[in-house]
Amino acid sequence: MKSSLLVVALSLSAGIVAQGQSVISWNFDGYGTFSGANAFAGVVLAPNWNDTYLIDGNSGAPETNLLNSAGTATGVSASFSDNSQYGYAIQFSDPGLDANGSNNRRLLNGYLNNGGGSVTISLTGISFQYYDLIVYLSSDTAGRTGTVGVGGTTFDFTTMGPSQISGVNASFIQTTDTTGANPPADYAIFSNLSGSSQSIVSTIPAYGGIAGFQIVAVPEPGSLALAALGGAGMFLFRRGRK
Repeated sequence: MKSSLLVVALSLSAGIVAQGQSVISWNFDGYGTFSGANAFAGVVLAPNWNDTYLIDGNSGAPETNLLNSAGTATGVSASFSDNSQYGYAIQFSDPGLDANGSNNRRLLNGYLNNGGGSVTISLTGISFQYYDLIVYLSSDTAGRTGTVGVGGTTFDFTTMGPSQISGVNASFIQTTDTTGANPPADYAIFSNLSGSSQSIVSTIPAYGGIAGFQIVAVPEPGSLALAALGGAGMFLFRRGRK
């Protein structure tokens, strides 16, 4: 009985970890493409990023069947709209790898420019029951105020400009402000979302935009309860052995 309980606990824990590590990542390709199983980036460090290139008038057609972090095609699609239908970059050359081996400077370098107004990325086909949505923000100039929203939540921020990528490693600073204080930041996290579609809307009146996003699966509340039960089972098993 004790052995069976341990097996169940371990199986539950493994399943929850696997779900928690499911990530779909997208970046705007701004002069420094990174992709594949060995190219890691993000606040949630993940490989197999999807990239879109819109600089110099390239097509803004939707990206379909985005890859997840395991390199498997999903049913998730992303479509893009902004005031000018073009992208921009902090620097128009590859900023190179971070000193820590990540691609975070490349991630933050390019962005889907809002054209002096707003930029929207519409996501469909999300199959995760619950997930966090991390949105990365960029601009070639510091001190520009803006907002980023998903659903009913909107955060405000001030762009960081070249300082995002000028160090040996990229600078990640999160905004959690909703009061209009506009703290310096280059990403926001929208937590515990559900539903198969979302729209990311960023507005930076003096130009800037969205550099990328990550959809990160999180355990379902019921799974967390089962994990706690499994953990209790492991404790009882170990106590019994003693």
